[in-house]
Amino acid sequence: MNVGHSAHLCTRAPTGKNQQGYVMQRQKGLTLIELMIGVGLAGLLLSLGVPALSLFVQNGRQTAAVNEFVSSMHVARSTAVTTNARVTICASRSGNACDGAAWADGWIVFEDPDSDQAVDAGETIVASADRKNDVVISSAEFPVFLSYRPNGRVANAGLNGSAGAFTVCDQRGAERAKVMLIDLSGRPRQSKTMADGSNPACA
Repeated sequence: MNVGHSAHLCTRAPTGKNQQGYVMQRQKGLTLIELMIGVGLAGLLLSLGVPALSLFVQNGRQTAAVNEFVSSMHVARSTAVTTNARVTICASRSGNACDGAAWADGWIVFEDPDSDQAVDAGETIVASADRKNDVVISSAEFPVFLSYRPNGRVANAGLNGSAGAFTVCDQRGAERAKVMLIDLSGRPRQSKTMADGSNPACA
């Protein structure tokens, strides 16, 4: 036996192959504990995100209703002044008549020179709004209509008043209510309180 030759022999490192010669690869994946942690974190994030999303939707719906109503009042006032004639805003389900039981049913803005709070032949509807879901729009001074005089001031249900307020509520109640005030000039503005400084009330 050649001792010098045997000194060059060494042990071969494992090649990672099985008996058939195929390369064996280690499978990677999540353990059960890692999966449970991931599911728990996802549930936590979801529980935090759903209330925030709901609040965002409610605020957006309420704000959109207020903005659209204020815009309609500006249109009505401007039309009354420029045409030198009465213009009425009334609650409307159909979009072509004063047939709404509440403001959230929707509303129309129309020329109303005879001040009868009804859309007659020859009277033009200048603006309209669809039903507002999940909000309640109410007013003690303007239950279902308000009219703008040619001087830009409003007339309420008694036809003698020149100011008033609207309250916009949703399921969150008075704490989250928004108020639209109409001053003696007929111009609307948004507020968090009533004209006398009191907090709004929701039915």
